Amino acid sequence: MSYLPEHFTEKDWIVVKHFIEEFPLATLITSFENEIFTSHIPFIIEDNKLLGHINKDNPQYKHLNTSKVELVFHAGDAYISPSAFPTDELPTFNFAKVHVKGQATYVEDKRLIKSLVDMTDQMDDDFKLEYTHPKIDQLKHFIQGFEISIESYHARFKMSQDKSKAHFEKAKSMMQESQTRRLTNFLKHLKF
Repeated sequence: MSYLPEHFTEKDWIVVKHFIEEFPLATLITSFENEIFTSHIPFIIEDNKLLGHINKDNPQYKHLNTSKVELVFHAGDAYISPSAFPTDELPTFNFAKVHVKGQATYVEDKRLIKSLVDMTDQMDDDFKLEYTHPKIDQLKHFIQGFEISIESYHARFKMSQDKSKAHFEKAKSMMQESQTRRLTNFLKHLKF
């Protein structure tokens, strides 16, 4: 069996693009001087590039402009119990992830500000960020905008597509229920 089988891999860029728009927070992975660095950065899509921003105090800032990067966009996962199916199954985990590889380069302030406004427009129906908002002028001194030129992507949507249509539909509902239940349980334990 190859990793991952074709039935778990999505190749349609339109589907992948929609996934990234719905789940824009990615794990940014870089390597520099034999060390691995990770951050969690939101991105927007502009043509075949991803735009994000990074705090200048983040250690990745020092090498990001010359780095090959990998991004992992996450939409959740779920343990799938054999007890949920009438057939003989083994336990597994299903998940929805998109990996993007590319080259990072810094962008000028004008593009940084546009990306902040565009991201707010994409994510928020109740608030409109204006280009002239006074906090943007203060914030831009502490963050750096950057773009990732997409060189390759791999979308991995493992949801029992190798089973029957009924299994597939059940696996999708189990993922949704699992995400809600586990997030609710976690938030109960989070203290302020």
